[in-house]
Formats: sequence, structure tokens, C-alpha cells
Amino acid sequence: MKRMILVVSCCISMAVAAAAQDKGEQKYKLMSERLDQQGKELDAQISSLNTKLAGIIKKYDLLKTTGVRILPYQMTYVIGQNFIEMEKHTFIKDDIYARDITGIQVKKTKIYTDGQSISQIESQIYDQDYYSGMMNIVKIVDPSPMSEGTDDIVFTYILRGKIVLDNKKLGEIKNTTVSPIRNDLKREFLIPHLSYFEDSLLYIAEAYYKGLKDAESGMSDFLKKSLK
Repeated sequence: MKRMILVVSCCISMAVAAAAQDKGEQKYKLMSERLDQQGKELDAQISSLNTKLAGIIKKYDLLKTTGVRILPYQMTYVIGQNFIEMEKHTFIKDDIYARDITGIQVKKTKIYTDGQSISQIESQIYDQDYYSGMMNIVKIVDPSPMSEGTDDIVFTYILRGKIVLDNKKLGEIKNTTVSPIRNDLKREFLIPHLSYFEDSLLYIAEAYYKGLKDAESGMSDFLKKSLK
């Protein structure tokens, strides 16, 4: 009888353990599926921002627009034969002597375009210490910004002159329930980064055409007054 009770008890324990394991695996599977779904939703936001960038370039014919003078604070703007490049810089000041500049932080993006669409986006984020001369750099290349997926975006990370990540694809970066680095990069860097430059590009385009319109209107008013 004792042996039978022991066997039944063992069977019950094994069943409970198996049920707990199945429940744990099911929970992990659901969390993993949720993570994948979040990644796809973030991809859609990134794709939408790239589409908006292409739309601004096309609407305002920016690849052929020269003489841009009004820019966001501490930004440079360059138009090439097949690209538009924007660079935002911020100076790093000494903690004690605020007037002393100790370094610089830069983020820039280079948008390759034919004026209608975007073929590639290259971004570079770096900071430099003027005293030591050391730089930390992350280079990002999106070879197909108009497509839906982001797995082919490539990252290169140079820390104090040493390459620690070399052409690492976003699709290869860890994205587990414990460490969702890939989704974090999309949510906390790529989307804010693209949003900033999309807003900046729209500001540049609208400021340029408003200035052009004001100049034309001013000339028209001046000529009308000359007839009185």
C-alpha cells in the first residue's frame, strides 16, 4: 500500500511539473510572439518616417533647391548631386568653467535620393574629447529605407579608436524577452533619430519657400509703389 501511495505521489508530482513546464513554455512563447509583433510595429513607424522624408524631398524639389540660408540651430545642410546631408552639432562644456569647450557631439544623416525616392540613408553619431582627441563613433547604414523591414540596417561601433562591432546587421542583434536590444534600438534611437531629421528637413523646406515668397511679395509691393 505504501509503495502504491509513493508511486501515485510520484506520478502526481511529475504531472504537476510537466504542467508547470508547459505553462512556462507557453508563457515564454506568448512573450516572444509579442516581442516580434512589437518589432513589426516599430518597423512600420520607421518605414513611415522614411516615406515622409522622401515626400518632403519630392514636394519641395529639395535636390534642386539652392541658396538655403535658414537652418535649425547649430545645423549644417549640404546638397550634392544625389544626396542631402544634415549635421547637428552640440558643444560639450566644462562642468566647472562653463565657458570652456571640452568637446563636441555630432549626429548627421546623409540621404541618397533622385529627388523622388530614397535609395539609402547613412547616419553617423559621434562625440570627441578635445583634450584627449578620443572619439566614439557609431555608423548606421540603411541600404533599403523604402522597404518594410529593418533587418538589413548595418551598425559599426568604434569605441576609443577600436572597432567593437563591425557591420552588424540589426536582424542579428539580440532581441529576447530578457534583453530586447533590437526593439530598444528601433524605439529609443532609430525612430527619434529619423523624427528629428524629418522635422528639421520640413523646417528647412518651409522656411526657404516662405522666405522666397516674402521676397517676391516685397519686390511686387515695391514696384507697385514706384508707379504712384
